[in-house]
Amino acid sequence: MMLVAAVTACGWNRWLWRGTPLQAVELGRAQLCADGQDGVRVRWFDTAADVRLWQQQTGVDLRLKTIPERGRYVLIELGQRNTGGYGIAVSREARLLGTTLHLYATFFAPAPGAMTVQMITSPCVLVHLPEADFAAIEVYDQEGRLRASANRPG
Repeated sequence: MMLVAAVTACGWNRWLWRGTPLQAVELGRAQLCADGQDGVRVRWFDTAADVRLWQQQTGVDLRLKTIPERGRYVLIELGQRNTGGYGIAVSREARLLGTTLHLYATFFAPAPGAMTVQMITSPCVLVHLPEADFAAIEVYDQEGRLRASANRPG
């Protein structure tokens, strides 16, 4: 886990001086999550009950030990992949810039030519969002590229 934190820190540290610092917390993850779509996307949940309902409806097990009843949540999905070796680790460090919450993550992919499990995967991670007033979320990778964004529903 320490390696993930060190790798994540390298990519997003240039933003540390911008915006209001906040904390986001990873709560759970799954290797089979997406509904067959390609590409990274963000799915909002306004309550813990919404997260539990989504898990029941989809059959996705996020391996949640506990879920805070207060707060909002996002599920960051990598989309469908043809092999194993993909993943995402979201940094605790988040930033509020105006009305947009910036999340920073390290995206993992197998090295070209690497031996991987030959199976469909669709990794995702559930994040508990900080208590703050924001209308949009942007997710940046370790290279500083915007990988996904979403406006708050409603």
